[in-house]
Amino acid sequence: MISKFLNLIKSYQYHVFLALCIGLISFVSYNLGQIDALNKRPLKITDSSGNASSLKADIYSAIESKDGNRKSETKKLDLRVVISKTSTSKKYHYSWCASAKKIKPENQVWFSSATEAEKAGYNLAGNCLP
Repeated sequence: MISKFLNLIKSYQYHVFLALCIGLISFVSYNLGQIDALNKRPLKITDSSGNASSLKADIYSAIESKDGNRKSETKKLDLRVVISKTSTSKKYHYSWCASAKKIKPENQVWFSSATEAEKAGYNLAGNCLP
C-alpha cells in the first residue's frame, strides 16, 4: 500500500512539489499579513493647543452650512411639472428629474403643479420622485 502511494507520488513528482510550494507560500503570506495587522496602531490626531474639546465635529451643523445642499433644496421647491407634447405615455416629470431635462424645449408643456397635470390625465413618471 505504501509502495503504491510512493510510486504515485513519484509519477506526479512535479505536480506534488508545485502544490506544496504554493501551499507553503500561501500559508506564510497569510501569517505574515496577520502579524502585520496585529502590529498596526491606530492613527492619533492631537491638538497642538491642548484643547481636546475643539476637535469634536458636529456633523449636523457641517451639513447645514454647505451651500450645495441649499441649492438642491431650492430646486425641489419648484413644484412645476413638465410633459412632452410628442410623448404618448402620458407621464409628467418634476423639473429636477433627469427625464425632464431630456425633453426638448419646443416640446415642453408646463403645469403649475402635479395635481393640475393629474387632472389633465397625466401620471407621475416612475423614475421621478417628488
